[in-house]
Amino acid sequence: MGLLEYLGLKVKTPDIEPTAGTVTAEAAAAAYFKTSALATAITYKANALSMCAIRVIEGGEEVKNELWYKLNYSPNPNQNSSQFMNYFMEQLCRNGQALIVPIRRSFYVADNFGVVENQLSDNVFDNVVVEGKQYNRSFKASKCMFFKLNDRNVSAFVNETLEQYSQMMALAMKSYKDTCGQKYKVVLDRAPSGDVDEEKKYQDFLAGNLKTFIENANAVYMETRGQRLEPVKAEGGAEPADITALRKEIYDAAAVAFKIPRPIMYGDMTNMGDLVNVMLTFAVDPEAQMFGEEATRKNYTQEEICNGGCKIKVDTTTIKHVDIFDVAPSVMNLISSGVRTIDDVNEALGFERENSETTSARLMTKNLGAIEDVLREAKQGGESK
Repeated sequence: MGLLEYLGLKVKTPDIEPTAGTVTAEAAAAAYFKTSALATAITYKANALSMCAIRVIEGGEEVKNELWYKLNYSPNPNQNSSQFMNYFMEQLCRNGQALIVPIRRSFYVADNFGVVENQLSDNVFDNVVVEGKQYNRSFKASKCMFFKLNDRNVSAFVNETLEQYSQMMALAMKSYKDTCGQKYKVVLDRAPSGDVDEEKKYQDFLAGNLKTFIENANAVYMETRGQRLEPVKAEGGAEPADITALRKEIYDAAAVAFKIPRPIMYGDMTNMGDLVNVMLTFAVDPEAQMFGEEATRKNYTQEEICNGGCKIKVDTTTIKHVDIFDVAPSVMNLISSGVRTIDDVNEALGFERENSETTSARLMTKNLGAIEDVLREAKQGGESK
């Protein structure tokens, strides 16, 4: 019997639902798969974002100031940047929104918070909980970084969908357990004696004898005259393949909800480069852009952004592992065309900037000279003609 056919017959059957207030082994196992799928998807997104370099640009040039240090190394005394970004992404994915509050010149991700929405002025965040402590003060939206997913119902959808799969998994596991276990029936050749007490004693003896026989690997069942024990073959129910397929569907649902390629969820390394590109495009870049935009507008004024060249950018190019020999031709093209400096390429490949006159200059073919020299030679050549 297939899984869908089984579920169509069994979902509405009340006698296989767990008793109110109890947790069955099947329900606990199903809940584990749900939690595991969610954790796997969120961890992939969180780890990817925490690997990004956060660039602070002022006056059109990248700077390394206090803000850069806090965002890339130590946002607060209790977390490094990776821990901070991991927790930020977890809050955003699980709740559909996240709040970063400034406290004592540090940044903290709120564990929980309430919001008072105002139409013509700043929203206000109250009942803010940070590291288990609730603050008896409010935070203006203009002073905080607030993030909200465009998919407003993504969290509710994911939880509801995975909860349904979790319930189906519990039903399938219970059915498999019920049908795979050995069952017996007791055949009696005699009619009840009519004595209630005697019948009760006989039933208790029979039940105890059967329980010992069924639950122990090495046991002897004592048959008495007028009764015999016969095995009963169970039919129908879920099969191991059904449970495996349902587990896969749970992970698939989490992958689709968080826009992660399904093979990545299973650790499939085939075409990993292409899969990572897809994941970055749809699962990481949107949140990275959201973080950069919100951090920019909350740390700089309109004048500084429009005329001062100030912005904060989350660089997702630092996520992928790069083999320098594989990208050597591309590196050569970038440098020789004057698009990037040697220092820029070094940083993109994970090496330190040298910041020398040569490595910080833009070069151009044919002889990889400075752009100014090439232009000067071209001008002189034109004048000589």
